[in-house]
Amino acid sequence: MATEREKGILELSIFKEFAKKADLKVLNGSAKKSDPNQGKPDIFCVIGAEPVYFELTEACAPEFAAASNGSKRTDIITVWGNDVSEETVKKKLQKTYQVNQPVELLVYTNGRTALSDEIIATKIQEVLNHGHGQFRRIWFYGEDIKILYP
Repeated sequence: MATEREKGILELSIFKEFAKKADLKVLNGSAKKSDPNQGKPDIFCVIGAEPVYFELTEACAPEFAAASNGSKRTDIITVWGNDVSEETVKKKLQKTYQVNQPVELLVYTNGRTALSDEIIATKIQEVLNHGHGQFRRIWFYGEDIKILYP
């Protein structure tokens, strides 16, 4: 299991890749990991002149994640897993963040699911038919970037 610091480094790296690929025009040096103990989303940045927070969550099968965490082995590991993206997104939609700035959700893949991006995005979209929580926009970042809401 990754430490909170390692998770923060990974999330910031993924966010920066996403922002560049999505051409979000994030102000140089503004993307920073937020303190998870303060009720804030994962990443704070400035897009144009607007401060924005992003909450990140990985679309994955927990079994795949457990098999890959900390593994330095180079041989093949066979794992059967069940993607839990829908449940993860439902939990994120129920959260309330203690910020006045807009909050966006970024659901990303990191190679730890057996489902295609299209299937994952469709399943998440079905969840979003029942609401979007505090999120202004909801993004999906797999092979491509899609806005799932609005």
